[in-house]
Amino acid sequence: MERQVEEESNSRAVTILLRSRTRLLVCFLTLPLYIAAVWALLSNGREVGALMWIYIALYSVFAIDMVRRCCPSCDEQFFVKSILLNLLTKRCVHCGEDGYSQRN
Repeated sequence: MERQVEEESNSRAVTILLRSRTRLLVCFLTLPLYIAAVWALLSNGREVGALMWIYIALYSVFAIDMVRRCCPSCDEQFFVKSILLNLLTKRCVHCGEDGYSQRN
C-alpha cells in the first residue's frame, strides 16, 4: 500500500516535470512566429520593445521553472547535470529515471 502511494506521488511529480519541459519547448517552437511578428512590426515602423520584453519574460519564467524541478528519485535537478539545461532528455540526467515509464 505504501509503495503504491509512493509510485503515485512519483508519477505526479514526473507529470509536472514533463509539463515544464513542454512549456519551454512550445516557447522555442513559437520562435519563428515571434520573429515574423517583429519583422512585420519593424516593416511598418512600429515599436517592438514591448513584444520583445514579453517574449523574454515568458521564456525566462518557463526556463527557471524547468531548471528548478527536481527528480522524485534522487532529488537532483532533473534536466541540469552541470550548468547546461538538457531540453531534449526524457530521463533524469543524474539517476536515469525514465519519466514516461513512471507515468504509465
